[in-house]
Amino acid sequence: MMLNARRVSRFVTCGLLAVATAAHAECGWVLWNDEARFDYINQTETRLWHTIAGAPGKVECEARLREEIDRVMRADSRPKGVRFKAQGDAVQLMHFRSDKPDEKMSRLQTFRYLCLPASVDPRVPTTK
Repeated sequence: MMLNARRVSRFVTCGLLAVATAAHAECGWVLWNDEARFDYINQTETRLWHTIAGAPGKVECEARLREEIDRVMRADSRPKGVRFKAQGDAVQLMHFRSDKPDEKMSRLQTFRYLCLPASVDPRVPTTK
């Protein structure tokens, strides 16, 4: 039963990503989020790509990129036990136990933002 739920969830997620990518493809440029997560407790690493927005041109996409970083860095959106660090076109979230913030980091999440032409899908491996 749980396996079927996971399959359905993956199918729905893939379908939504395909629709989101197709919708953004109508624009000239797409703002992507390359999310990398490293869980120090379980020693697992995950990498995900998300579309954020579409824009008619590169300049507008880069403006939206800056807006997205500003939105993520706002103090009112920060959960307890998470430290934020912006560096260039990326934001790092360092997760600590909220009851023990001085201990080792439990998870590191990095959001790297990229503007790419709508014809480029970074989830698809390039062939050489």
